[in-house]
Amino acid sequence: MNPLVSIIIPTFNRAHLIGETLNSILAQTFLDWECIIVDDGSTDHTEKVVESYIKKDNRFKYHQRPKEHLPGGNGARNYGLKKATGTYVVFFDSDDLMTTDHIEVKINAIHNSNYDYVISKTKNISGIDERLEVWYALIRTDFTAENYIMQHINWLTPDVCIKNKLAKSISFNEVLKSGQEYNYFSKLVMKSVNALFVEKHLTLRRIHEQSIRSGLKNRPEKMISAYVAFWVTYLDIRDDANTQIKKRLLFICITMIYKDSTIRYPHQFSLIKTVFKEFGIWEGINFVLMLYFNKYFKKGYTFRQNIKKTIVEKQFSN
Repeated sequence: MNPLVSIIIPTFNRAHLIGETLNSILAQTFLDWECIIVDDGSTDHTEKVVESYIKKDNRFKYHQRPKEHLPGGNGARNYGLKKATGTYVVFFDSDDLMTTDHIEVKINAIHNSNYDYVISKTKNISGIDERLEVWYALIRTDFTAENYIMQHINWLTPDVCIKNKLAKSISFNEVLKSGQEYNYFSKLVMKSVNALFVEKHLTLRRIHEQSIRSGLKNRPEKMISAYVAFWVTYLDIRDDANTQIKKRLLFICITMIYKDSTIRYPHQFSLIKTVFKEFGIWEGINFVLMLYFNKYFKKGYTFRQNIKKTIVEKQFSN
């Protein structure tokens, strides 16, 4: 008999942390689960730590990421999805902790209901993250695909519990090095916004040296990573998204280039061609002029505004 919930955890060199994560899963009040741990090539003793838990409880499953999936958490999650046999899927991280009722609350919300997924809340172990709370507040009142894709609302990877079939109908983009969760959930909301928001903190996020170090990119690296995530997401959802979502997503890319024209962004020529296609010839010309005047005179504002005018719904802030 298949378990009701598959918990998928990618991990890499977290031998010193993953034990506490697995302990929090063992402590769950809901018992009908499997935990699929996919190792992304750890060089520490992660495998030995996990093996000790498998000996305690055979609901834990350990796999090495196979070579057909690219290195990184994305490939590990995609392989975990292949192995998941539960009715529902919960993604989790190998350095975070579940509250004891994490699975129970989610299952009570989604099982025997018509919802495709539920979204809960995360807080730092040290306390509430105010930025996250702002995002969560807007989910209550205005949950739409466009608002998620535009990042007016947001949630973290461990917050969701998704029906297996829906979760497997989407994959994590294994080329992306950052923004992969945004990309996955953008594809999710394009398929369904039939979700329930659970007003409860069910995940405790640990802030530690490795997580801090991973966020210490310089500004050009951050800008390029964000730009690539938005651009790749446009490519991934363009066949399903309406015109307004596509234009707004492209306008984010345009604005990032406008705000920091000194950075050499990848895929820029493809973006130019796409702006001509999605916005039209006049707006495409304005984009080319924006690039030119921004680069040589720092005065591309008017041309950017001309493009912005073609988006007829609520306006972006500058």
